[in-house]
Amino acid sequence: MSPGVFGWHRDTLTRLRAPETTDTYGNPTRDWSAAGRLEMPGWRVQPMQGSRATAAETIPREGLARMRRCFGPPGADVLTTDRVEWQGETWRIEGDVDLWRSPTGRLDHTELIISRMEG
Repeated sequence: MSPGVFGWHRDTLTRLRAPETTDTYGNPTRDWSAAGRLEMPGWRVQPMQGSRATAAETIPREGLARMRRCFGPPGADVLTTDRVEWQGETWRIEGDVDLWRSPTGRLDHTELIISRMEG
């Protein structure tokens, strides 16, 4: 049974997928001003252990990284090169988009880690 059918998976992520282009030096980059948007319901977003820090721990750094773990429907159309919007903020996808199987071998859910900087 996919997580999207459970009542506690009520978060909606908006996937942002930007086309690849080149910068003035010919290097590949993403054009986020032209990103396509796709609403993806059926997610559960949770804080990650150790992702919260006190104000004293952030000094003298210029910002604080926030990270969340997201559990979503199996086969969600999301790539590591995408970004997501959640609760009015834009988040980067960290690492791989993981596809997890149930004990029966059927695709069970998608998992990803998102991050953003504050400050």
